[in-house]
Amino acid sequence: MDFLHESLALGVDLLILGLCVREYVHCKRTAKVLKSASQYNIDGDLKGIVEKQHDKKVPYAVIRGTVTPIGVPLRSTLVPSVSGVLQIVKLHEHRVTRGFAGFWTEHHKLLHQSTNEMPFELRNQSYGVEIVDALSAAVLDVDMVYDNYEPSKITIFDHVFGFFSGVRQRGLQTTEEVLREGSFLTAIGELELDGQTLRMQPSKQGPLFLTTATKSTLIKRFEDAKSSMLFKIILCSSISVVLVGIIVRKLYRKKKQEREEAKIRNRLDLERRERRARSRPHTLSQDQLCVVCSTNPKEIILLPCGHVCMCEDCSQKISISCPVCRGNIDTKAAAFIA
Repeated sequence: MDFLHESLALGVDLLILGLCVREYVHCKRTAKVLKSASQYNIDGDLKGIVEKQHDKKVPYAVIRGTVTPIGVPLRSTLVPSVSGVLQIVKLHEHRVTRGFAGFWTEHHKLLHQSTNEMPFELRNQSYGVEIVDALSAAVLDVDMVYDNYEPSKITIFDHVFGFFSGVRQRGLQTTEEVLREGSFLTAIGELELDGQTLRMQPSKQGPLFLTTATKSTLIKRFEDAKSSMLFKIILCSSISVVLVGIIVRKLYRKKKQEREEAKIRNRLDLERRERRARSRPHTLSQDQLCVVCSTNPKEIILLPCGHVCMCEDCSQKISISCPVCRGNIDTKAAAFIA
């Protein structure tokens, strides 16, 4: 309990430090694989380049092209004039909740999400590369084509119920995101030649990216994120060192105090035994000697059996059963023998 607050703070700090380290490693690894990824033009030579690779695959490649649907493009559900190849519709609930301190804070919760996707490719003139499993991309740049917020009509009953439950609904927000037809994207992933069709899909070496940013811009983002995480790691590590130092200092002081108190107790106990030894009579009959050590006089009565059979030194070592009758010892008291 002496180190409760410091231990809790240290535990939270170490948890944050672990998360920062994990994010730092992720950013560093992603930036490294992005730097090693080769960039190819979507042209007539691309099939020949991929065909020469092992298993007809480029493990991690960068291409750029225009989003082109393979077939009839999707129409936006909420904005029919917008067409694209990928659609994400989300319904969020906005609400305020009361925390432990009694303050009300705003939160939003995803109630429903629906996605719709069709085959598409990135094209450059008459050449194209089909994109596989676009929804699994770590970075997917889509356009927000619809965003509507409807406040809730709150009655007096809702106010009363929200006061006791600690949750009040503020409103519902509906959004729609679309990857538009004709968007110019950078795609990074595994490039594979399947028959006569070029496909880009998630890679084992790194995440799939479908972004409007260039390769260099993407690398810079992860380098900046890595630097930010490194600063947080240094900060959290410094806090951990300080907290560990405080705990060690308190522990050292506690142990030092315990050692000093033990020395005082031992010295007082030794002085007490010496005084008691000097005050004892030098000639004692066998009946007056302690039944355990046979040296000191009988000084302690054991209850409830009532036997006066031990000196004070031996009574500190024996606390379970009487050495005479083997009865349980409940209490001990000083005995004065005339």
